[in-house]
Amino acid sequence: MMHLLALLLSACLLAANTPAGEADVVGLSFLSVPVPERRGTTDVTLWYPATAGGTPVLIGDSPLFKGEAAYQGAPAAAGSRPLILLSHGGLKSGPFVGAWMASRLASKGFVVAMMRQPDPQTMTSEESLREIWLRPADLSAALSAIETDGTLPAEIDRNRIGVLGFLVGGTSALSIMGGKLDPERFARSCDAGGTGIDCREFASAGIDLHSIGRQKLTRSHLDPRVKAAVVIDPEFATSFAPESLARMSNPVRLINLGTAQTVWPGLSASGLKDAIPGARYDLLTGATQYSAFSECKPAGAAILREEGEEPLCDDPEGTNRAAVHDRLAEMVAAALRADLSL
Repeated sequence: MMHLLALLLSACLLAANTPAGEADVVGLSFLSVPVPERRGTTDVTLWYPATAGGTPVLIGDSPLFKGEAAYQGAPAAAGSRPLILLSHGGLKSGPFVGAWMASRLASKGFVVAMMRQPDPQTMTSEESLREIWLRPADLSAALSAIETDGTLPAEIDRNRIGVLGFLVGGTSALSIMGGKLDPERFARSCDAGGTGIDCREFASAGIDLHSIGRQKLTRSHLDPRVKAAVVIDPEFATSFAPESLARMSNPVRLINLGTAQTVWPGLSASGLKDAIPGARYDLLTGATQYSAFSECKPAGAAILREEGEEPLCDDPEGTNRAAVHDRLAEMVAAALRADLSL
């Protein structure tokens, strides 16, 4: 979803007013990871189970979204922990859009490395399209940096590494597990009858998906260090080469937010269930694709209407986004515990 509010970009780091309870303290640290694919670095926030201490901070707070409380530099809780690589968002997305999930998983015993996407305001449509193959490279680069960093606050179990992806991050997670995009299927996603999400933006920028280089789309991003994946509302799910999906050997969990009738065709993961050996597919009812975003502030819906943006703050009648987040985080944690043999 390329046209997210500029307000997402104002997500910031603020002092937190209310400390978290000691039973579920979440620690936080910041890493700058070299990424050769980008000819530079990418920023990663590391969320981990912690004990009392550190500096209280609020991550991702903006006029639109509520932030997530954590303790920067808090001492890590004892024990070696599984590491989850988290990639969230569309081709253009706010920097801390996945903080709510990172915080919840850390409170459940995982260390979470959350990728921070480039600033959408500075990206052209052509540059945003490259995120399809740059973000899997970010995940592997972050993992390599974490494995060699002797100053991390938390101890990582290198035998228990998973990946969690939303939207284009879901595309990245499938790529890390061995999926390869098929150029013809990808190009047709924006033809008449296609299910592409960002086709209008591509068209307005004069981008023809049929002209994208085959080598960039078909290259392998398989990272054998990653042992399990959870994929939520993935974009380009129908664009993967079937033979690459059939070769996946590690556990893959697929989740759509909503019902079979409400899930957008361009985000449906149901077709992947039979294509990936042993994959499991679940629907989280009482949710929509917008449930993947942070909890909104009271004025959020009005701000979005005024800006003419997508209704990111709209939830199904009678539901509560925080409760949906809790349910989804428990689903993800249960899947990762099982698939990483916790």
